[in-house]
Amino acid sequence: MRPQMPATTRLTWAAAGWSAGFVASLAASFVAVAVLLGPEFLETEDNLMSRIGIGGLVMLQVPLWLGLLGTPLLARRYGLRWRSQLGWVMRLVDVPVGLAVGLVTQLAAVPLLYWPIFRIFGDLDVEEPARELSDLAVGPSDVALLVVMTVVMAPISEEVFFRGLLQGALRDRLGPVWAVAIASVAFGITHFQLVQFPALVLVGAVNGLLVLRTGRLGPALWSHAGFNAITVAVLLS
Repeated sequence: MRPQMPATTRLTWAAAGWSAGFVASLAASFVAVAVLLGPEFLETEDNLMSRIGIGGLVMLQVPLWLGLLGTPLLARRYGLRWRSQLGWVMRLVDVPVGLAVGLVTQLAAVPLLYWPIFRIFGDLDVEEPARELSDLAVGPSDVALLVVMTVVMAPISEEVFFRGLLQGALRDRLGPVWAVAIASVAFGITHFQLVQFPALVLVGAVNGLLVLRTGRLGPALWSHAGFNAITVAVLLS
């Protein structure tokens, strides 16, 4: 039997996988801009989003998903254990527990987190990126694609990568506290959304603690899905 993949090697895989996915996604966006806008290459991002629609945005996310999810899948061939090292385990209890945690995080923890931020900086549009996505959902098929993108693919790919691969390797290397802290901050930074950064770090920390507490990705997957589902439901209502 192939020996388990060391923590340092897993961190290398994580860095390489995210970098490859990000560069590929950026390249796909660049090509999409050039093809769709032509001489209007320097038009605004909103113009691009409205032209490519939800379907186009999903396609642009595919390279990033391949980097996040494909990296640990490929690493299995080199000794990465999905069950013991990533925590790829789910139990029935993970569904209600995860959804409840996602609900509380979205409706209670995030507003509490932003209360002092709003007091200092004034009102900030925390929902702007999510609203821009939901505004593109003009029909049932668009809504279905939006749900697949935000409630299915994003939770699976991001939890496997950030909580499974990255946090798991950091835990074995630096201990649980630093693992959750670094993985949560990395999760927030890689979304490139300044206003939403505190909420993203909070979500990363909550889901990281779920994985740390249970030893399974299941609760974090459902928490992430529930958190995103509430956002989508509110914006589409």
